[in-house]
Amino acid sequence: MDRTIELGDKMLIAIEGIDGAGKTTIVKFLEGELKKRGYDVITFKEPTDSEWGQKIRQALKDRSLKPEDELELFLKDRELNVKNNILPALKAGKIVIMDRYYYSTIAYQGALGLDPEHIKRLNEEFAPRPDLVIVLDIKPETALKRIKKRGDKPNRFEDLEYLKKVREIFLSSKNKNVIIINAERDLKSVEAEVFQSVLKLLKKNIG
Repeated sequence: MDRTIELGDKMLIAIEGIDGAGKTTIVKFLEGELKKRGYDVITFKEPTDSEWGQKIRQALKDRSLKPEDELELFLKDRELNVKNNILPALKAGKIVIMDRYYYSTIAYQGALGLDPEHIKRLNEEFAPRPDLVIVLDIKPETALKRIKKRGDKPNRFEDLEYLKKVREIFLSSKNKNVIIINAERDLKSVEAEVFQSVLKLLKKNIG
């Protein structure tokens, strides 16, 4: 049975957290579990592969941009993603799962000295607010170990002291739709808690 959500019942879920928290793993898990149950699900990852997303990735490598310029790139990349992908999917009644969304921009650019509330306002002028934000919380020390273990070379967003500031901003998110989940535990425990949170949202929104 195809459980497509009615147009008025948008369903947008954002998976957030510092690098190495397991966001992509959880997004794939959620997508699979919901599809098994007949839900129409689509996932998007940010930064995207647009010209702005590519500039963001390059900037992370060469450390060439000021925080304000990085923020501008993230906003441009997200505007395209909202227009071309996120809104059309929501209007089609799909469950949209984001592998990073604007809460990451708030945390990462906020940790560089920009005002988190200002960043939030800029994004919410055009980006639909998520129905559920799941922050996968891990210690920065754990994050860096995971990044090195998977063979990735840390970029400038993956410095220990910087990640501590990013984590603090994630944990300070004041919104009833934000759930903090301890991702230091074994994967099965994290998956179970994430899925129960999503099922609770589904029950509330579409029964």
